[in-house]
Amino acid sequence: MSASSCVSGLVLFYIFCVTAEKVPAPENVRRISVNMGLVLEWDPPQNSTNTLFNYTAEIQGWNNYEPVCLGSLALSCDFTDKVSIFGSYHLRVRAELHGETSDWVETENLSLDKITEISAPHVELRSRKGQTEVEITDPPMKKKNLRDVFGNISYLIRFWKVGETKKEKLIREQNRVVLPKLEPLVDYCVEVEILYLENKSLTSNITCLTNTPSNEVESWLIAVVLLGSFLVVLFAVVLIFLAVWFGYRGCRIIFPDTDLPEDLKKFLSQRSQSSVLWAMQESMPAKEHCCELRILHKEPISSPDNQQIEGPIRIQPNKNECCTGANVKQSSEEQSQMIITTEQEPLLAEMRP
Repeated sequence: MSASSCVSGLVLFYIFCVTAEKVPAPENVRRISVNMGLVLEWDPPQNSTNTLFNYTAEIQGWNNYEPVCLGSLALSCDFTDKVSIFGSYHLRVRAELHGETSDWVETENLSLDKITEISAPHVELRSRKGQTEVEITDPPMKKKNLRDVFGNISYLIRFWKVGETKKEKLIREQNRVVLPKLEPLVDYCVEVEILYLENKSLTSNITCLTNTPSNEVESWLIAVVLLGSFLVVLFAVVLIFLAVWFGYRGCRIIFPDTDLPEDLKKFLSQRSQSSVLWAMQESMPAKEHCCELRILHKEPISSPDNQQIEGPIRIQPNKNECCTGANVKQSSEEQSQMIITTEQEPLLAEMRP
């Protein structure tokens, strides 16, 4: 009786001690943020390989903690839907067994944009006419996109010849970059990293491509083409000149020049002093010169012996100023007669008593 009583007491004491022992806390609690996501991961408590624990993970809101994963058997909890890109958060997790719980394991205060890790970009190579272009695609973010979060980002591009260890580096902000100074028909490899804030993304996979032949033309071929073009242009100019010249000569033969001699042109251009020619050139009747017309009239004079002698000639002015061609001639004859009669006046005077 005493021996059995002692064994039963020991068993009860062992059971009491085991059940009264506190549940161990999760081990190696860590936060993981990739592409603006947030996941909390942990390992089971030590020496509990055959024990199945439940876990509760919480996130601190404005004041209190908010459970996200409650009584979960998984060793991780995704908090991505509960965080913003510029927020700071506390996370914690505990283990649970048979209604008992372990102590909370908390993380430090974290800012998502500071701890997140950017995955490797996607890289494609294209080669054309001796130039290789690198096209870079940013990895998709779980919160907005990469440039909205970090603003201006840049790309670190490394490229090298296949079989060589020396790598050339380029830093560009554009996501399409042409690699400089590549040799034609040579294999090149490229890898890219994204630079943001003071961090780097994961390195992309190594991508290789054979550069295409260059489209540059040999200098002697350029000289031959230029010379040939010059000769063709010169030949065409000569043909056009000859065609125009012979066409002009043919027109002169078919339609000869009928210009008057220069002397005749000069003579016709001068105005004649003759009033008749003046009238003919102007196609208007010439204005006739007018003169005063005088009529000569002889009056008989009685002599002492009753003989009538021709008296002096009296000139009667005529107020008609315009003279015709016939009147001009008659006037000339009358003037001649007047001169004759004037010479006879002394004789008549001597015959007067």
